[in-house]
Amino acid sequence: MRVLFDTSIISAYYDERQQERMTATREFWNSLPKYEISISGITREELEQINDGGLKERCFKLVQPFRILPITDETKSLAQLYVQAEIVPPEYVNDALLIATAAVGNLELLVSWNFKHMVNLKVVSKVNAINALSNYPSIDIVSPKELL
Repeated sequence: MRVLFDTSIISAYYDERQQERMTATREFWNSLPKYEISISGITREELEQINDGGLKERCFKLVQPFRILPITDETKSLAQLYVQAEIVPPEYVNDALLIATAAVGNLELLVSWNFKHMVNLKVVSKVNAINALSNYPSIDIVSPKELL
């Protein structure tokens, strides 16, 4: 199964402030060999913005084996459709780009801890309606807990 991780999954691996989320993320991480994991160029850019040098290094080491999917004009166009349809607010365009990366990359799952703009049944159904109208595959957007 082809899977895209967003930044929340990577940061949750080390976030001791949210023990339950960190534990679930680490448990999920143990199942990674059965998935083909990718991250988006957006995720890489977001990891670059981590101010704590040690944390940044650990996060990059964690994602080193994963394929990085670029943000293309096609991805940007699909993301814009999500924003225009008011699925994702314009100020959260990176979330729309992540969802579009999964669709354009023909991935089956987007795994995130972002319940507001991604891991949300209403969002998933609207995204998949746009995807169907635009000739992209449907995708599932889930939290790691749903895959344990």
